[in-house]
Amino acid sequence: MSMSVQNLSVIAMRALKRNVMRTVLTCLGIIIGIFAVILLTGISNSLKIAVAEKVQSFGTNVIMMMAVKKPFTENDLKDIRKSIPDVQYITPMNSWEFTVKYKNKNLTKKIYAISNEYFQMGSWELESGSFFSKEDITSYDRVAIIGKSIQEKLFEYEDPIGKIILINRIPFRVVGLLKEKGMSLTGTDFDDFIAGPYSTVAKKLFGTSNFYLINIATYSETQVEDVKRELLNLLQRKYNLSNEQLQDYKVASSKEAVKRAEEITTYIAISTIGIAFISLLVGGIGIMNIMLASVSERTHEIGIRMAIGAKTKDILSQFLIEALIISALGGVVGIVMGIVFYFLYTILASQPFVLSMASVIVSFTISAFVGICFGYFPARKASRLNPIDALRYE
Repeated sequence: MSMSVQNLSVIAMRALKRNVMRTVLTCLGIIIGIFAVILLTGISNSLKIAVAEKVQSFGTNVIMMMAVKKPFTENDLKDIRKSIPDVQYITPMNSWEFTVKYKNKNLTKKIYAISNEYFQMGSWELESGSFFSKEDITSYDRVAIIGKSIQEKLFEYEDPIGKIILINRIPFRVVGLLKEKGMSLTGTDFDDFIAGPYSTVAKKLFGTSNFYLINIATYSETQVEDVKRELLNLLQRKYNLSNEQLQDYKVASSKEAVKRAEEITTYIAISTIGIAFISLLVGGIGIMNIMLASVSERTHEIGIRMAIGAKTKDILSQFLIEALIISALGGVVGIVMGIVFYFLYTILASQPFVLSMASVIVSFTISAFVGICFGYFPARKASRLNPIDALRYE
């Protein structure tokens, strides 16, 4: 009469307990594989959301227009605003690195030349102070708005509002401190930010009133494509450009940037999960190798069990259960470790924690499947031993 699954499970557990170290080492391959699957799946999910949030934080209705050769002028800004009614905000943007000094502290930082509308389209909020006023722009006032990282590096615990900083040895008064924005996925610190009115910065620092980049925000996302076409048509009419010359102007939307970012993170996810499954494959091979060694070591034991009535399917089931227990234990430990390390990653990287229960269930199912698949050959070999030969084996 065949033994019950419960009895076979007890026998399998006893066999595994007899050599705890070997059992742990066998589990290790599965633990690493499942750990990698959970961790990398979680990270890829967080990356997708973080990328979308970082790009969309500037708005899905934002258009970036860049001049490759001939720069834009103040008149271009006026013509765009006048000719395209769907434009809600528009700002030029220049940037260059300069030395920034406050008391005995020196930094080399990129200085942005923008209008006040840059903050409106990006939904930037102030922690203290104020944004640029119209007078700051028209009067070429030497004022600056800074991010939290600049405050910490230059002022430490001082209130920066009203303080004078030297940008390329030219005094600028800090009028605004922005609320914290955080880090980008590429490691760019959004708070490592210093900006001045584009008119002032162009005159005092850049030595030119022209600019190569314009940021535009429409009233809604549905207007973006139409405004992109209108921008190119306006430039073509205004400067009498051929289609070939029009290629010197590049127009892209933040929505396109989101789409590209999502494509990149999808490729990353596929690659990393692929690597994780390779780890699982290696773990499965480890189970098979150690189970084969176990069959060889326990040949005499198998012979005795067969001699006292154990059937072929009992031996097969016992070794399959052993493999299943090993892979299940490895799966549980790997899942717990993966969740813990993924949680720590989200804290350190300041990214959202997105645990997919589907990935947990799939991971555990895969670990069990790996155990059965790679445990079957050793179990089959054990069940097919000749009882007489097995009893003679020493």
